[in-house]
Amino acid sequence: MPSLLRTEAVTRAALLTVEHTRVELDLTDPGDTFASTTTLTFASAQTGATTFVDLKATALEEARLNGRPLAVADWQDGRLPLTDLADRNELVVRARMSYSSDGEGLHRHVDPADGRPYLYAMSFLDAGPRWFACFDQPDLKSRYLFAVTAPADWTVLGNGPARVVDEHPGSWRRWEVSPPQPLSTYFVTLVAGPYASVTAEHDNIPLGVHARASLRRELEAEAEDLLGVTGQCFDHYHQVFGRRYPFGEYHQAFVPDFNAGAMENPGCVTFRDQYVFRGRATRIERATRAGIVAHEMAHQWFGDLVTMRWWDDLWLNESFAEYMARRCTSRATDYDQTTEFGLARKDWGMVADQAPSTHPIAGNGAEDAQAALRNFDGISYAKGAAVLEQLAAHLGDEVFFAGLRDYFDSYAFGNAEFAELIGSWSRAGAGDLAAWSEPWLLTAGVDTLRIERPGTADPAVARLVRVPAEQGGERRHAVTVARLDADGTERGRERVEAGPEPVVLTAEPVELLLPDAADETWARIRPAVQDWDGLTRVLARIADPRSRVALYNSLRDQVRSAELAPSAALRVLETQLPDETGDYAMAQLLGFASTELAGPYTAPEHREPVARRVHDLSRLLLGRAEPGSDRQLLAFRAAVAAGVDADELIGWHAGEGLPDGLALDPELRWRLVVRVCALVDRPDLIERAMAEDPSTPGRVHAAAARAGLPSAAAKQRAWELITAPSAIGAYELYATAGAFFQPHQTELTEAYVPRYFAEIGGTAAFRSGWSVAEAASSAYPRYATRRETLALAEAAIAADPAPGVARALIDQTDRLRRAVASTERFPAG
Repeated sequence: MPSLLRTEAVTRAALLTVEHTRVELDLTDPGDTFASTTTLTFASAQTGATTFVDLKATALEEARLNGRPLAVADWQDGRLPLTDLADRNELVVRARMSYSSDGEGLHRHVDPADGRPYLYAMSFLDAGPRWFACFDQPDLKSRYLFAVTAPADWTVLGNGPARVVDEHPGSWRRWEVSPPQPLSTYFVTLVAGPYASVTAEHDNIPLGVHARASLRRELEAEAEDLLGVTGQCFDHYHQVFGRRYPFGEYHQAFVPDFNAGAMENPGCVTFRDQYVFRGRATRIERATRAGIVAHEMAHQWFGDLVTMRWWDDLWLNESFAEYMARRCTSRATDYDQTTEFGLARKDWGMVADQAPSTHPIAGNGAEDAQAALRNFDGISYAKGAAVLEQLAAHLGDEVFFAGLRDYFDSYAFGNAEFAELIGSWSRAGAGDLAAWSEPWLLTAGVDTLRIERPGTADPAVARLVRVPAEQGGERRHAVTVARLDADGTERGRERVEAGPEPVVLTAEPVELLLPDAADETWARIRPAVQDWDGLTRVLARIADPRSRVALYNSLRDQVRSAELAPSAALRVLETQLPDETGDYAMAQLLGFASTELAGPYTAPEHREPVARRVHDLSRLLLGRAEPGSDRQLLAFRAAVAAGVDADELIGWHAGEGLPDGLALDPELRWRLVVRVCALVDRPDLIERAMAEDPSTPGRVHAAAARAGLPSAAAKQRAWELITAPSAIGAYELYATAGAFFQPHQTELTEAYVPRYFAEIGGTAAFRSGWSVAEAASSAYPRYATRRETLALAEAAIAADPAPGVARALIDQTDRLRRAVASTERFPAG
């Protein structure tokens, strides 16, 4: 089906004003389809004009425009033409829609725990027409009423208050959901099924958290933290935005098979249900969840109250929510995400910003909706957030938030563009922001900040040099340079601005000069250090965790740029991590060691000893951790992920030799099963685990375990799931794809490397949107680190595959190219 062109959206927005949308759904049919009737009331600026309505149905049964029947045969490629419009129009569309299994449209999941169906609607980015007829673009907002007939024991939630208006006891109930404000199609939702719920109220706002009935106990255990964070975030946003939450009730539904982390539907945010923890959760995981709660709530103002006019400004929605969430959690909750943003989110964005698919934060010229989705990445989130943080520091809080309040007041319940936000900041006293926005928002790529010692007679003289991104640009970086002794003690800090000209730094001789010591800017960091082994004496003792984040990110980036040998990086981690006080840093770096240093950045013949070293490091940290602590749990997970001794792992699974204070829960048991099955052919372990835990998460873990089995038969079965149509759920598909290629199974999977490049493009014929790109990316043969793989990849890219597959190939091939460069420069690791 064609993706909506920007030119078409502009024309349709100029013509139409959508006044009201009534959606009637009958969800009582046990089959694979449901009845959907949409009544659209809209005005036309031109009598007699022609336009179209979007509908991606299984069957169009009837359509009437102003009482006039429309020809069903005219409905093609997801569009129904509308001709001879009146000044004011009523369109009625009656259709059969299919439930989805890919997390888009109206998704249906049958929980194996109770055999009951659980539904939720995901309308982003252009999936709304998969469950109701609409003019599907962000700037045609409408008021809505949903009339939903559902089984009598179901809960129905949506973008506004839900009430029962009719019922047949023991059979069905009819609900009406009435959102209080106009909505864009992409964040319209519905949640329906026998969900478990916990409700509360904060500051006169009704709150609810919801999950599948089989997660009731876990939901009730997590509700206090979830609702507490929700209230704290509301208080913070009410204070800084100067405007109360505008959408009435606030529900947070944790739903199965959800593709994204969460979706900001006004009044009814949907989350992936892994955030209702089945096993023991660490403070790190609760902090991550708090950040997502804060992120989606920020969207209620920025994105939902005021919505972008076109997908070009999608970056601003996400960058703003990313920035505000980190600020909110650190100031209003017990969870500080500073380290997480630096080590995880910025690292994600830095990798994206150095890939061939890099793009400016803004002004990407998305000519159609799907093109915007392809640029929905770490640049849109992390880089944009880092840049907005610099802008907020540049303007000061008073001007920054005054501009936002002006923006909300000026465009409430409507649409706006970035230029109009700039106008609001200018009215608040920001002045001309063009000089700031051009290099930061409209120029792609990442600069490098490098400390250079010119080799003069004075060892205290050094320079901070900005090496601009290939695309150019005159960015200026206001950063802190720290001076550190050999024992890690800071001798002082200097605030400087790195621009086109080098900055001369004059100070007493020190072991380390570290630019961006407060982790404030968006740049690759190259400190004045030649010997990372020597630097560990400094790194282990640096008090400021932000400075350690800057160094860790520099280390990872130097490995990926073939500047630092992976073996040298591993030595740094082996000497540093035993003294690293931050649990998040420890977990992230052990993950880097396991998935990258012991994976594609080491030649296949050298991987086993590297993996053993990572496992030994994890065991060392495990032995030093306090029994029962988060650190112990994180180190144990890392030891399992890097495990090389199947017998040891099988013993742990049986409860033998477990560290004091560590108890196995379902999630830990599955981690052990998945890792064991990647090492030895033990399908019996999978079947026993499934018998003990036949839940939805259990099925997903079992899919990963089966795909990882080191047998030709298991690989063939998994390959068919990846490359052929099937009824497998989205999460099971992603788990199968992600576990197929293993770093130690290169000989076993050798024949599938060329098959991947020959066959993956064909999956776009039966997958679309999120799922086609996710499966293609997850199944990429990332461990086939050699030039021959690159040649196959480049040929596949040159064959011009479907856009979702193409972006996955381009990004993953860039990562493989970096790994090949590293193994060629450092063949022994």
